[in-house]
Formats: sequence, C-alpha cells, structure tokens
Amino acid sequence: MKDQNRLLVLLDGSERALDAVRYIASMKNLASTSIVILFNVYSHLSQGYLDMEIQPETSEGKTQIDSWRILQENGRMRYMQRAEKILKESGAENVEIQVRKIIRGVARDILTEIREDYSAVVMTKRGMGLLAGLPVGSVANKLLQNISATPVILVAENAHPNRVLIGVDGSEDSMRAITFAGRILGQGHTIGLVHITRSTSDSDFIMPRTDIERIKSNMEKTFDNMQKELINKGIPPDNISREIIEDAPSRAGALLSEAGRNNYGTIVIGRKGLSGTREFFMGRVSTKIIQMSSNYAVWLV
Repeated sequence: MKDQNRLLVLLDGSERALDAVRYIASMKNLASTSIVILFNVYSHLSQGYLDMEIQPETSEGKTQIDSWRILQENGRMRYMQRAEKILKESGAENVEIQVRKIIRGVARDILTEIREDYSAVVMTKRGMGLLAGLPVGSVANKLLQNISATPVILVAENAHPNRVLIGVDGSEDSMRAITFAGRILGQGHTIGLVHITRSTSDSDFIMPRTDIERIKSNMEKTFDNMQKELINKGIPPDNISREIIEDAPSRAGALLSEAGRNNYGTIVIGRKGLSGTREFFMGRVSTKIIQMSSNYAVWLV
C-alpha cells in the first residue's frame, strides 16, 4: 500500500527501549495499518573480545569468541522477537525485524537507514540518554541534530497516546504537525489544540490590546483550518478542543502545565516556530519541551 505508514522503531536491547514498542502497540489504529520495522544496530564483539582478537589466535580464544557470539546472537533475536510479539498481540500484521552490525557507528548507521522512506522514527527517551539533558555525543543528540525531515516520536516510560496535546503557532512546522497527527491517530484519540502567547511584562515592549485581539482572531482562523484537517483525517469533531493561553512567562512551561492539568500523555510540537530560528538543532520551545517532559511522549514534527 503506497500510503501505508512505515515506522522505524529503534531498539538497543534494553528493557526501557521496549517502552517505544508498547507505545506504538497501544495505538491500535496505527499498529494495525503500519509497516513497523524493529531496528537494532550492534557491535559484533565487546571490547574485551576485540582485544583478544588482535592477539595471536589460540584455539581456546577462538572457542570463547565463537561461544560469546552465539550467546549474543541468540539473546538479541529473543529480544527482537519479544518486541515483535508485543506488536502482533495488539493487532499489528506487518512487522519486520532488522538486526545489523555497526559499520560507521550507531548514530551514523541509523541515519543512513532513515534516508529510506519512513513516516516516523520512534525511540525511547531514557534508553537514548535524553533525560540527562541531551549530553553531547549521545546517540539521541546526534540523531535529533541530523534528522530534519522525518518526524521523531520520543517515548517516555508509561506514556499514553490516547490524549494528545498539539502546540500550534501558525507556522509551517505547526501545520505539518497537525497533518502528521491526523494521519496516524484514530477515532479513539482526544486532541487538544493550544496556542500560547508569551508575557511581555518583563520587557520594554507592551503589545497594544488591538494587536493582541487581531492575533487572537487570526489564530482562531488557524484553529478552524487545523480542525478541518483533523476532521478530514477521520478525527471526530467532538474529540477536538482548542484554547489560547495568554501572557505565559514560558511557552514550554505553559504547554507542560496544560498537559498535566488535562491528563494528556502525548505532546506534539513543530521543530521550529514562526521565527524560523534554531537553538542548537531545534527551536527554543521544542528543545525545552524535550528536556522537561519526562512523563510525556513527544512528537517532533
């Protein structure tokens, strides 16, 4: 099927990485209508055995290396089959397992695979080091720096997708986030659209009330267009809400507070906002959301 979603789910062999699989499995509509690629990149030997290999081979050393390889291969396949079972029990029919040796490095090999036609890349936050504040050199950091066109779904432990909060600002990335969400969500999801204006009370500039009302009026029209897009994608109108939050000291903080107040489990944001500026590899709001949202799944579109 040409329009079928293709999801690349990154697994590193950890229990925490399976959170990403369970998250996709809980989205019954997505799991049952997608091709899900379970992807693992591994080193063919641990450093200890690599050290052994550069020494003159002995029959004992070769036996140990061969035994280690067999154990690792068997364990790796059992792990991937566990992930496959989770998806198939949820109704997923098209699940593929891809296990590959590292060629150029974990992040580089994943980025090479992402050049293929995928609807989204799915990975767990904790398993990729995101809760440490995106440390320089981490796999997650390298991936987020270099994935520019493909949406990324970052899954937190026990995050649920049934209630989805979408932060919007009228930018192109914001509209892409709406289109993406409408494409992969089903009728059982509740979607909240929220626009947040930042406070100017701590600056020399105070926006006239007439300009504030004009911006709100324009945003209501944007909401109308976004709501139509979601309805056209099959989301029931009663499952869509919309809100403008004014005078917030922090847009990221206000978005997270809104998610907490109304029991949202997933936050959807565009990579950049209206300014088009980039702080590191994303906009300032999206960067803060990823770093601060330890209890939520975050879709970066």
